[in-house]
Amino acid sequence: MTDIIDIAQQRQLEQVQRVPQDYSRPSLSECEECGNNIPPERQKFGGITLCIECARSQELKGFKR
Repeated sequence: MTDIIDIAQQRQLEQVQRVPQDYSRPSLSECEECGNNIPPERQKFGGITLCIECARSQELKGFKR
Protein backbone atom coordinates (compact mmCIF):
# COMPACT_ATOMS: atom_id res chain seq x y z
CA MET A 1 0.00 0.00 0.00
CA THR A 2 1.36 3.40 -0.99
CA ASP A 3 1.43 6.09 1.67
CA ILE A 4 1.59 9.87 1.36
CA ILE A 5 5.37 10.00 1.81
CA ASP A 6 5.91 7.57 -1.09
CA ILE A 7 3.64 9.70 -3.28
CA ALA A 8 5.49 12.90 -2.31
CA GLN A 9 8.88 11.31 -3.01
CA GLN A 10 7.70 10.08 -6.40
CA ARG A 11 6.37 13.52 -7.35
CA GLN A 12 9.60 15.17 -6.25
CA LEU A 13 11.64 12.72 -8.32
CA GLU A 14 9.43 13.34 -11.37
CA GLN A 15 9.86 17.09 -10.99
CA VAL A 16 13.64 16.90 -10.67
CA GLN A 17 13.86 14.67 -13.74
CA ARG A 18 11.57 16.96 -15.73
CA VAL A 19 13.47 20.20 -15.03
CA PRO A 20 17.20 19.61 -14.64
CA GLN A 21 18.92 22.52 -12.91
CA ASP A 22 22.33 23.61 -14.18
CA TYR A 23 24.01 25.27 -11.21
CA SER A 24 27.21 25.92 -13.15
CA ARG A 25 25.57 28.73 -15.15
CA PRO A 26 25.39 32.23 -13.68
CA SER A 27 22.07 33.34 -12.22
CA LEU A 28 19.97 36.12 -13.67
CA SER A 29 19.48 39.35 -11.72
CA GLU A 30 15.88 39.65 -12.97
CA CYS A 31 13.20 36.96 -13.15
CA GLU A 32 12.63 35.70 -16.69
CA GLU A 33 8.88 35.34 -15.98
CA CYS A 34 7.86 38.59 -14.28
CA GLY A 35 10.96 40.83 -14.40
CA ASN A 36 11.20 41.24 -10.60
CA ASN A 37 14.66 41.39 -9.05
CA ILE A 38 16.23 38.15 -7.85
CA PRO A 39 17.92 38.76 -4.47
CA PRO A 40 21.72 38.42 -4.47
CA GLU A 41 21.46 35.70 -1.80
CA ARG A 42 19.39 33.61 -4.21
CA GLN A 43 21.68 34.37 -7.17
CA LYS A 44 24.61 32.80 -5.30
CA PHE A 45 23.18 29.31 -5.97
CA GLY A 46 23.88 29.63 -9.71
CA GLY A 47 21.52 28.84 -12.56
CA ILE A 48 18.64 30.75 -10.95
CA THR A 49 16.27 32.27 -13.53
CA LEU A 50 13.07 32.80 -11.49
CA CYS A 51 12.22 34.91 -8.46
CA ILE A 52 10.95 33.09 -5.38
CA GLU A 53 7.29 33.80 -6.17
CA CYS A 54 7.49 32.50 -9.76
CA ALA A 55 9.54 29.45 -8.71
CA ARG A 56 6.97 28.63 -6.03
CA SER A 57 4.13 29.04 -8.51
CA GLN A 58 5.85 26.76 -11.02
CA GLU A 59 6.46 24.13 -8.33
CA LEU A 60 2.82 24.19 -7.27
CA LYS A 61 1.67 23.76 -10.86
CA GLY A 62 3.96 20.74 -11.17
CA PHE A 63 2.40 19.05 -8.16
CA LYS A 64 -1.19 19.41 -9.38
CA ARG A 65 -2.54 16.48 -11.33
